[in-house]
Amino acid sequence: ADFQNYIQLRQNLKYKTTVADGNVTEFEYILQTLDPRFPTPPGDMGVAVSAGVTNAEIASLMKQGYDMQGLNQYLSDLMSVHRRLPDTRDAWCKEPNRFLPDLPETSIVIVFYNEAWSVLVRTVHSILDRSPPKLVKEIILVDDFSYLPHTKTQLDDYFAAYPKVRILRAPTRQGLIRARLLGARNSTAPLITFLDAHVECTVGWLEALLDPVARNWMTIAIPTIDWIDEHDMHLRTENAPTYYGAYDWDLNFGWWGRWSRVKQPQNKLEPFETPAMAGGLFAINRTFFELLGWYDEGFEIYGIENIELSMKSWICGGKMLTVPCSRVAHIQKTGHPYLMKANKDVVRANSLRLAEVWMDEYKQVIFDIYGLPRYPVEEVGDVSSRKEVRRKANCKTFRYYIETAYPEMKNPLIEGAFRGEVKNAALGNDTCLTYHAATNTVGMASCDHEEKSQFWVHNYYQEMNSYKHCLDYTGSELGVFGCHRGRGNQAWQYKIDSRQIKSVKHGKCLALDMESRTFLKMEDCDGSKEAQKWLVTPVSLDVSIFAKTKG
Repeated sequence: ADFQNYIQLRQNLKYKTTVADGNVTEFEYILQTLDPRFPTPPGDMGVAVSAGVTNAEIASLMKQGYDMQGLNQYLSDLMSVHRRLPDTRDAWCKEPNRFLPDLPETSIVIVFYNEAWSVLVRTVHSILDRSPPKLVKEIILVDDFSYLPHTKTQLDDYFAAYPKVRILRAPTRQGLIRARLLGARNSTAPLITFLDAHVECTVGWLEALLDPVARNWMTIAIPTIDWIDEHDMHLRTENAPTYYGAYDWDLNFGWWGRWSRVKQPQNKLEPFETPAMAGGLFAINRTFFELLGWYDEGFEIYGIENIELSMKSWICGGKMLTVPCSRVAHIQKTGHPYLMKANKDVVRANSLRLAEVWMDEYKQVIFDIYGLPRYPVEEVGDVSSRKEVRRKANCKTFRYYIETAYPEMKNPLIEGAFRGEVKNAALGNDTCLTYHAATNTVGMASCDHEEKSQFWVHNYYQEMNSYKHCLDYTGSELGVFGCHRGRGNQAWQYKIDSRQIKSVKHGKCLALDMESRTFLKMEDCDGSKEAQKWLVTPVSLDVSIFAKTKG
């Protein structure tokens, strides 16, 4: 009964802020008076939320939330938008004079697109409730052309009582990257802090985050990112400070163990260098951001902008630090709502733009992963203006970035890597391995030297890749399928000495069918057979700067 009373009260007071201080709901006011008639609210102090007994209607609502929001919106809606979180900072972070006393103020930019009401409003309240007012000049909510009703007048009315909250509405759908740019360029503080629309800030987060940026204008500061479980909304903090941001050659961000890179004793609570960031949560000096060319406006929707900013912050003379004393909890949604309606591979396009501008000769590694002979300017767009940004900022090389910030980066060059035409020794130089799109097969055909269906790369993922079409051997059938980077049936080894192409998984070798002199087959490896010898052009790349571990 108490629980049902609470739910009813919560629904009745969901959007009210009539208490005198204007910062809490009436329910929170009742809670703070410790009225014994009411239970501890769901999710209080970061604990898991339970719906209690579920029925078909509740299950349907939960599914609806997952489908639309990528999280359990039903449980989020049960929680207060002012829910309390524990202070998980180490005592060292709380010592007097730990941070500069005269920190500059910041504009906080939050982009949202059809964000759940409770999640978005809770994000903003966590900032207002747990940040020194003098440090927050404004909170800019950038509406990226949402269509859900609660993101319009209801949101305007709710935040009308909060003068620091400003809602900026994009006239058309921008995508996350361009929407962030819209917010950044409309900000007015010397520092800009970006947050996702589904976070909860904890006590002391902002002072610790702004301190490194105030000390060095070319530093990007990243909070320690705790995890709010998307299924039950409970706060998980145990592992966040032990990781740094990194990525592999697919440019897909991930977390790596921090202690593997510590070379000497250090205070684990001091800000520490990281080669990359997840991208949604960070503070940056506005002038430095402008020097770096903001984000690449040619990037589409979402993805890779975090890796680009990470690379260029180091290449252009700055650095990137993770701040253990700044704790922000983030909901990692299932799927990316921003990508739901994307009509092309935006990560691929963005990756290629980044590589062409910032990776120097190592851009070819990225091109090879996508099976491309060169940068596809007609498809992905001209990047000359981005190269000019790099030139004007007097930036260093990608090699400098690897040597300075990311010495753990793996060697991208596998043994036997090749690119270009693939010919069979039994046929000579006039016949090339050819992908037949109509049948998803491969065979031999007269060389046309056009670098299209006869262009192949043997890349970091051990693929034989032609424009993202990969040679695939199941153990019984040889064909061509979309590349998946999972190795398995698409993993091949080019044996330099014998010039054979061998299936890593199945141990068979690719051979020309000598009767047809056109078709291919897989057979037991025999180094004496001309039909199993393949002529390729090896990849030449200086990989001395990379870690010895090979892909």
